[in-house]
Amino acid sequence: MTAHSLAWLLLASLCLFAAAAASSFSKQPHPNSKLRVCQVLIVHRHGDRTPITPLKNEDYWQSTLPERHVLEGIARGTTLIRPPTHSESGSGSTPKHHAARGRGPFGQLTMMGLLQMIRLGERLRTELSHHDDDHDHSNEDSQFVNQGKLFTPHQPLHPSRIKVMSTDFPRTIQSVQAVLTGLFPENGNKKNEIQNIEDDEVQQPITIDLQHTNSYFIPDPQPRQYMDQLELESHLSKRPHLIERDEELQHLAQRISEALDEHLGEGAHGVSFGIGEEKSDQALQQHEQQRKPLAWAQLCEILVCLQSHALLPPSLSHEDVEAVSNHVAWRWFENLRHPVLAKSSMWKFASSIVDTMQRKVQHDAALSTDEMKMGVVNTVQERESNSIEDPWLCIYSAHDSTLIGMLCVFQLEQPAAWPEYGSALKIELIREEEGQQSDADNSIAVRQHWVRFSLNGQLLRSTWCLDDNNEPSSMVALNELAEMIHAEHVLFEDDDKDDGSTALRYSWKAGQLQKH
Repeated sequence: MTAHSLAWLLLASLCLFAAAAASSFSKQPHPNSKLRVCQVLIVHRHGDRTPITPLKNEDYWQSTLPERHVLEGIARGTTLIRPPTHSESGSGSTPKHHAARGRGPFGQLTMMGLLQMIRLGERLRTELSHHDDDHDHSNEDSQFVNQGKLFTPHQPLHPSRIKVMSTDFPRTIQSVQAVLTGLFPENGNKKNEIQNIEDDEVQQPITIDLQHTNSYFIPDPQPRQYMDQLELESHLSKRPHLIERDEELQHLAQRISEALDEHLGEGAHGVSFGIGEEKSDQALQQHEQQRKPLAWAQLCEILVCLQSHALLPPSLSHEDVEAVSNHVAWRWFENLRHPVLAKSSMWKFASSIVDTMQRKVQHDAALSTDEMKMGVVNTVQERESNSIEDPWLCIYSAHDSTLIGMLCVFQLEQPAAWPEYGSALKIELIREEEGQQSDADNSIAVRQHWVRFSLNGQLLRSTWCLDDNNEPSSMVALNELAEMIHAEHVLFEDDDKDDGSTALRYSWKAGQLQKH
């Protein structure tokens, strides 16, 4: 072989390598590929609730709650899993309830909220399931197989394909039970819709896992996941632009606090929660003695509840509610957007979601490998029907703060409005397959796995991963999302040292918050 031929061969090899690399690390699915939704994860906020802060008209708020027989009805067909009690585990301490849990009739799901969540379940059933058995699922005008539906008549929605978790708050537990009621309108009398499922398996209740979720499903658990997180929150909340905005709106907070004062019940000033606003018991006492305005998070939650029940004091307007809500949303996003705090508060939950999707990918790949070893040839439908024990749909019942935290830790676009009651973040795991693939093929040629996010039907693009046009991506490669979740971050002092350098104050490394 001549040197000239060798040079051309080397050049051709480099071109092939570059093309392969470009294909492997494509920023978006290939236009000729077929896309198949193979797993969906739903993180939803609970439904309408009573105020967390105790108010004087306790009898009214009690009257808004669902009656016992209604709660028993939505709980039918579900069972709760909690960690061992402290007496069983040998611990003598009693866990402290989160301040946002509420007490008595406060902080509880209302009948209005319960109906909201049933409607959410019905909407999810429609969004995720294809019900017409005779319908041609291969839409030639769309890249998506089965019109982007997760469940089909051949692989239907079934309790065996669902995993459910919730924070251990009555309102979130009841909310997800209501969602399941909407998903399965037969209300516990589950039909045997899937072949090869034993009757006793069909009758198994849907488990709702509550184990330790209060410690990592919300960005402000009590106590925090890391000792230094409260100090980090305080540091970020005292940045000049946040202090300036708070001072500009101080008169609004004072006016609304005064208007609400006659409505506050016993213990109202002892409620403290929220990123950057949580106070110690001593600080709460001083705050009340000095007659300072209520915390922004507290003002917001009271006003929203009063407005939804048409109970706003005459001196307050809907514009006041909107102004407070917008400011609280801005403060939360400004603080949680910092990657060190985002990771400190939401990394455990976010990484568990990424792990769930990666396990689904590995499980599907293992099924294909096992079939090849055994000489079994299954269609896509047969293969997926055999993987019924693997969760296709994961539902996480949580809070508005959870949704804000997830948007920040995944670096997604900020929605136009604060997530209202019953809001749902949908995370879709999408498998990119060769374009000529069909359900009758004997193998699945997988190019890549992608993740797509949406909130209440609104697509949320990733601001961390840019597409070929340098715009936020509508889909993120699963492997890139995993890299982003495990990336390290630092926070430096705002003020420079005398020598012009800046001091490292906090860092996020190897799944831990570190103070320097």
